Amino acid sequence: MRTLLLGLLLWLAPALAQATWIVQTLIPETVALRTPTTQIAFELKDYPPKTFPATYPASNLEGGVLPVQVFSNAPGVWSLLLQVPDLKDPQGAVLLPARQVLYRVNGGLWLRADGTPQIVYTQTGPTEGWLEIRLEFALELLGQERPGSYVVQALVTALRQP
Repeated sequence: MRTLLLGLLLWLAPALAQATWIVQTLIPETVALRTPTTQIAFELKDYPPKTFPATYPASNLEGGVLPVQVFSNAPGVWSLLLQVPDLKDPQGAVLLPARQVLYRVNGGLWLRADGTPQIVYTQTGPTEGWLEIRLEFALELLGQERPGSYVVQALVTALRQP
């Protein structure tokens, strides 16, 4: 009998020890970016060219493309901005103005950088997972550039409209 009572108590104990809680989850609104960490380089094959201006595509990126991945779960409008500053030497002197760097988005028209943040892509609402936006770069040389090594910096940011 004692064993039966002990068994009954052990069987009822979990049922008597239960409690309930309301579990809430808060997923914040976000716009996030992923980009590879790489420098944008241009290999100047066949330099000097037969005529100026001459355009040289980026050579170190896979296919000349910088893949930028964007994730958004927010409603409303968000934009992708690209800023390419002037190319300067270590002393701060301008080697090439930003307008000599060309870019295009997803195989579209070639546009000129201008040193300021430029809206290059806009979308309304959330993305379906990570959305890849492909940025291509080219360097336009006019013939009066100084010899040396040039490093292009590109700053990509995402901005959600209020």
